[in-house]
Amino acid sequence: MLLVIVYAALIAAVVASDVDIEEARNWLRSSGPWGPLLFIAAFTALQPLGVASHAFVISAALIWDPWLALPISWVGAVGAGCAAFGFARFVGRDWVQERLPARLVGYDERLANHGFRTVLVLRLLLFTFGPMQWLFGVSRVRFWPFLFASMLGLLPGIVLETWLGGNLVEWLFG
Repeated sequence: MLLVIVYAALIAAVVASDVDIEEARNWLRSSGPWGPLLFIAAFTALQPLGVASHAFVISAALIWDPWLALPISWVGAVGAGCAAFGFARFVGRDWVQERLPARLVGYDERLANHGFRTVLVLRLLLFTFGPMQWLFGVSRVRFWPFLFASMLGLLPGIVLETWLGGNLVEWLFG
């Protein structure tokens, strides 16, 4: 229900403000380091709530040169993963671990022992799938393997979306 309220508020804010996309693009480009920092903050805060990371990565490619859009998107995606992981770890980990069914304890143990490899493979396959990030937070995977595997595993998808996604959207919508 909270997610529906957040989405409704975002849509209402955009409609009410009558945002001009070209004006927003120019503002982000001309605001120096504040534009990318604001973009990264929005990516970090909104993606864990369900806003698709693809929208952020492709938007970055449409706003900035690919060589700048790539690190902006990468930092935003890693930040969003860390935000979701940290929130789930802080809020729900103890509760989930106390109630974990016996058939899942072995998987959780392997995730604790082989966290880097598991997170890397899942990042390569599922990119920034929201529930996966929350599940990592309530699991026994340690933060540092999660972080480094996320950094490495997200990069190929972001590179592809930055170069191909931005160009595809421009080609489709001119």
